[in-house]
Amino acid sequence: MLLSALAPGDQPPAHTRSLSAVSPERDLPPCLDYIWQTYFGDIPRVNEVQIAYCQPWKRRLGLIRLAEESGITFIGINALLQHELVPEYVLLITIAHELAHYAHGFGSPLPRRYRHPHAHNVVNHELDQRGLHEERRLCDEWIDKQWFAFYDMIQQSGWIEARVRHLAHSSSAGLAGSELTNQATD
Repeated sequence: MLLSALAPGDQPPAHTRSLSAVSPERDLPPCLDYIWQTYFGDIPRVNEVQIAYCQPWKRRLGLIRLAEESGITFIGINALLQHELVPEYVLLITIAHELAHYAHGFGSPLPRRYRHPHAHNVVNHELDQRGLHEERRLCDEWIDKQWFAFYDMIQQSGWIEARVRHLAHSSSAGLAGSELTNQATD
């Protein structure tokens, strides 16, 4: 059932598990599976979807890309979101945001529902319809008030440089480079 087909006044089912219950270490594949099953169960997974932490970007939380040759979707998540000081709802909303793009046909083989990935605030509307309004509000508030101070603190601590070195040596960082189209959607 599409959540947009809920009758007026109906609410999606309440969700009681947290991401930390699913994956205490914030491993992304179990988090993706939980969010997909819990909030996007009506969206078919029509291709292989991979997810991994990427660079600790200052101005991007996530991205989604479709590799045209292999047909694999890659969701990249800012490496800073695995840090214990980042609230769990920021990771939840970032993954859900990328799944909304997938559902709308961006970074996925599904038909495109909109001309542009953020047209008319469609991602926020999608998240709200799927019962994530409060988490989205909290995430937006934390990003607006805390993100840049958090980023600066982490950068000064040396955590970012250590993480970049770790990613450079990790073979599990997901698809990269020429394997992907240049049509990344954040």
